[in-house]
Amino acid sequence: MKMTKIFFVTLISFVFIFCFCAVEYCPAHVDEGKEGGEQVYRLDKVIVRDHPLKDESMVVTPNVTIINVDKFKKASVVQNIQDVLSEVLGLNVLRTSITPSQSETVYVRGMDQSRFQIFVDGRPMRLFGARGYYKIDWTTMPLNNVETIEVVRGSHSLLYPWSMGGAINIITKKGKKTDEIKPDMSVTTEFGSYGAQSYSANALGGLFNKIGYSLATAHREGDGYLRGNYYDTDSANARFTLYLPNGGHLSYGWDYVDTNTGYPLVNDPDRADFDPDYPVVTTEVDSFTHDRQGKTYPGGENLWDKITIEEGILLEQPLGPGEVRAQLYQHRSKRVWYYVGESGEQQITGPNEERNQGVALDYLDFELIKNHAFSIGGDYRTMGRPDNPDTMEIFSGYFQDVWSINYPLTLTFGARYYHFEVDAFRPNPRGWNDAYGYRRIEKEWCPKVKLDYELDSTLMLYAAVSREMRMP
Repeated sequence: MKMTKIFFVTLISFVFIFCFCAVEYCPAHVDEGKEGGEQVYRLDKVIVRDHPLKDESMVVTPNVTIINVDKFKKASVVQNIQDVLSEVLGLNVLRTSITPSQSETVYVRGMDQSRFQIFVDGRPMRLFGARGYYKIDWTTMPLNNVETIEVVRGSHSLLYPWSMGGAINIITKKGKKTDEIKPDMSVTTEFGSYGAQSYSANALGGLFNKIGYSLATAHREGDGYLRGNYYDTDSANARFTLYLPNGGHLSYGWDYVDTNTGYPLVNDPDRADFDPDYPVVTTEVDSFTHDRQGKTYPGGENLWDKITIEEGILLEQPLGPGEVRAQLYQHRSKRVWYYVGESGEQQITGPNEERNQGVALDYLDFELIKNHAFSIGGDYRTMGRPDNPDTMEIFSGYFQDVWSINYPLTLTFGARYYHFEVDAFRPNPRGWNDAYGYRRIEKEWCPKVKLDYELDSTLMLYAAVSREMRMP
């Protein structure tokens, strides 16, 4: 049976179970408090909704760090998501230059991007591309339409897959529920050294208390410190939200980014094309550049050109004792590399087009047994190119129970199942020229157990044992 059939049979089964269990609505993210009916909010999962801590610029809890982007301030200019993440405890941002780069790496507790997951509105952004490349192109995620950023540390929750070191969830603005026709609007310009300049405009509003919208557009450019290391990025973002009865909402998101990043050029005083306005460069300076390593020379185009289009539909609806979250998404990109080698000839690689699409369904925090918050769900996605859209297929499903044994003791346990398929090549003893293709299949069960002891609202002790699969 094809994986698509398995997945959709699973989805139908989940929906049947959800409807059968729908007896009364209980907010998924609120527990009755320890004393005097105080509300205690569980923040141990990727949250794709407004949360009660959003009025602060940054809130740190034992499980998650939440950043309100609109209120976030730092000594230097904040232009992109990495500028925000660099201020989060336990995160490190590796940069090779002041120019925004596709190769910048974020580390969570020393783990690189191959070991944690990144989401936009719950949509996975890592392991995309025809071969499931683990690096993240941060230049395709502009900041001007971001509402909050959540950083979940550790691999011990089952609610997000492929996350040995944790997860980062970027939540975009969805509009607001209002009958006031006039939207909130802003226009921003910024200027900096090395020709850096940016222009952005945002509109946030709603209609008839039924529809919300958020629109944003931006342009950023700069010359960079080194010769040829310029950047030029245009982006547009749109979100439309339909507010449903009983606290649910259905939203559609669209993101477009066109980015050009120039490679640093050799600038040798002994060459006739030397430019004294830039520092001397005689060796390779950008060995971390995406899919392009080595020296690049003047005399032609030396740049990375990428267009990315993201689309997604997200449904969140309270249902019975829990909440349903369903998502459908698609990613399209086109990349071209231009560079001039030592021979002086113009080289072009690409265009390289990629297609990624997926669907996910979760039923979160339903309490069928007292003091037990159950969650169950699954997701399926394909990655590839237009001529082979199913180069890679991933299916995963999970079950989790958060057992509030007795305050302050909580036990979280469950398991996630992975089914992974990819087109691969098996070498022949006679050499790679005689290699032959086959469909590689990997399956794995990953159980996880975590015991928390909350000393107070700011300090928690825990012991955890977990197993996670790293995609081949």
